[in-house]
Amino acid sequence: MRVAVSIVPVVCLSIAASLQCGGGNSKPAATPDASDPANTHADAALGAPLPAVDADHAADAPSATGPTITANPDEVDDVLNNPGMGFADFGYSPPPPQHPAGSVGYRRWSWADLEPSEGQYNFALVDDTIQRSKAKGEALAFRIMPCYDTSSPQWLLDKGVASVQATDGVFPDHNNATFLQYHQKLVEAFGRRYAGSLDVDHVDIGSVGCWGEWNTACCDTNVDTCTKYFPTDANQRLIIDWYIQAFAGTPLVALVAAPSYAESKGAGWRGDCFGDYGMFGSSWCHMKDLYPTAAADPIIGVAWHHAPVQFESCGVMQDWLDRGFDIDLILQKGLEWHMSVFNNKSSAVPAVWQAKVSEWLKHLGYRMVLTQVTHTSEARAGESVALKSSWRNKGVAPMYHPWPLAWRLRSSSDAVAAQWTSSTDLRTWLPGAHDADDVGVVPAGVTLGVYALDVAILTEDAASAHVLLAIAGRRTDNWYPVSQVTIQP
Repeated sequence: MRVAVSIVPVVCLSIAASLQCGGGNSKPAATPDASDPANTHADAALGAPLPAVDADHAADAPSATGPTITANPDEVDDVLNNPGMGFADFGYSPPPPQHPAGSVGYRRWSWADLEPSEGQYNFALVDDTIQRSKAKGEALAFRIMPCYDTSSPQWLLDKGVASVQATDGVFPDHNNATFLQYHQKLVEAFGRRYAGSLDVDHVDIGSVGCWGEWNTACCDTNVDTCTKYFPTDANQRLIIDWYIQAFAGTPLVALVAAPSYAESKGAGWRGDCFGDYGMFGSSWCHMKDLYPTAAADPIIGVAWHHAPVQFESCGVMQDWLDRGFDIDLILQKGLEWHMSVFNNKSSAVPAVWQAKVSEWLKHLGYRMVLTQVTHTSEARAGESVALKSSWRNKGVAPMYHPWPLAWRLRSSSDAVAAQWTSSTDLRTWLPGAHDADDVGVVPAGVTLGVYALDVAILTEDAASAHVLLAIAGRRTDNWYPVSQVTIQP
């Protein structure tokens, strides 16, 4: 619930030596005062979140009018391996030790792999990949490809869908009515299964061209036929619409070669040759001649406000080093283009660049710093606790999932006495400063004592805390003690 908080003069409560009156610097309080008689709220065991207090309940509670206290958590400079950002695990081979840990497992499958027989969808392949990704602390991102390896299924081609041999599979006629009919069914089936899944970070809109990358680069001598079989503008929009409708609630990205129609409908964008400052010749390169134009486009250029920007390395980083590319320039461009996810093909970061890449990772995606919290310092059971918090997103992008901001009161015996979920939508927190005004109600049954005030950003289902904040004091459950609240008799 959002409320306007009226802050009364700060009262020095001497509740912890690390807290100072007047909003001075403070280190997060690790544990409440031992005077808490170890009483616990029923059903409030650590790790079992209490339901958020609804607006009606909060409205009925007495207003938060007691003394307040201000705490300023200490900021940390660590690399944070957070969900939905950082290096992607390409997954086809275990990444080497010199590959930074990431939170996104990225996979691509041919249509024939996903629908080997008509109407028989290979969900087991995706489910198994999800489980293996979860075991590594990753959420899945994936792409469907009509032309790569096994390509489009033979049963489809046997229905009269024309195709031509490519250097990597077969290139089907994307304008054929049968192709469109069955591919729509495929996208819709996987949307029904995985749209909104907590285990899926984002979906890459493939479904067109070589490797699902919206081009004819694999066609070689058959390029004229592939061009004929490439979907018309109308059919490109049709395919994009399938994804927009089927994967509602899941972030989408579209290759920059696809129409900006995708971004206009809410998708983010991706580039498949990040770092290219001359990989294919001296007259043209992606980093100078394609991506800056995309980033300046009035539609594509702001897509990062609502969906991720993902890049894949051109070659691997060792190729950049061998060719003498400017790593500082490359990394800076990634930040300028608001990158969240980088697919480095699970290859090593050259040792000479490890420090630079680590520093870069401190800015990639989002980075949430709680700079100050002013809150009600004393309350009774049934009364309100007001919390006004100031934050700064020091990354280059927002979050793209509805992960809730939450507060809790925790006893010295580590029992959760109360937990409140903010109504603030963190997806709107672009880089820069933000404030959140929240109120919670202390439940009946919470007895007198001093409780730690913890903060966290939770999973979408609020089952646990999983976003790391750039402040000190992180507990093993990924909550952060930032202050204390005294519950009066």
